[in-house]
Amino acid sequence: MPKKIKNFRDLGGIPAADGKHIRSGMLFRSGHLARIKPKTADRMRDKMGLRAVVDLRSPSELAEHPDVVADGVDYCHLPPLNDEQNPSINKKNRRPILYRIMALDGGARGYLSDTYRTMVATTPPLEAFAELIHLLLEEDNGAVLWHCTQGKDRTGIASAAVLLALGVDRDEIMRDYMRTNRSCRIKNWLIYLGVTLVTLSIHTASSLNLLLTSQRDYLRAAFDEMDNLYGGTEGFLHDGLGLTNDDIGDLRRIYLE
Repeated sequence: MPKKIKNFRDLGGIPAADGKHIRSGMLFRSGHLARIKPKTADRMRDKMGLRAVVDLRSPSELAEHPDVVADGVDYCHLPPLNDEQNPSINKKNRRPILYRIMALDGGARGYLSDTYRTMVATTPPLEAFAELIHLLLEEDNGAVLWHCTQGKDRTGIASAAVLLALGVDRDEIMRDYMRTNRSCRIKNWLIYLGVTLVTLSIHTASSLNLLLTSQRDYLRAAFDEMDNLYGGTEGFLHDGLGLTNDDIGDLRRIYLE
């Protein structure tokens, strides 16, 4: 695993359609790539076969921490959420955003559940995820990595969309989604402890922790919205993302074995 990339993992090996599995070394998800060195980016291109990076972050996040991407690797910025909708907390606005979220009905848990519903129900995120899948159909001779800031929320829904198109069942998608908590366990615990000591408020620290961790309720909210709006997975793929049967068949031919 490349050092200094949070929440990095290969989706290879996950069970998918027709008793097949996702090919290893082709589909990767992670947090941002801003803290890696150029030589690491070069190794990702040369050793991993990385051909494209899809950045799902909002414009302010990208400006604060630009990705380090090797020459010859396609870079595509596809933000599903704008700066106003963005669930990540940036250096300049983390405190007011956190307190605003805490004041909402349902607090941080309700806020992120609503955000996940938005990402499967509204046009800009659906277009971003559809474009990601079409990029996967074009980049069929190498690895593709997509990411947001932590690799949890926007990356989680992007990954769910790709995995659903590959015929992965929802329980497997949930298992992959929840792996984020293992990847970020120590860092999130330190943040929780630090915020508790600084603010003297367990409520504030717990609210931030709900923003930083994967919660089953969040992804379930997205799945429920898919069912309510599209009648299930097939409707989401065809009517939400605009994928054709040929698109889905080609995607499975390329990425399953």
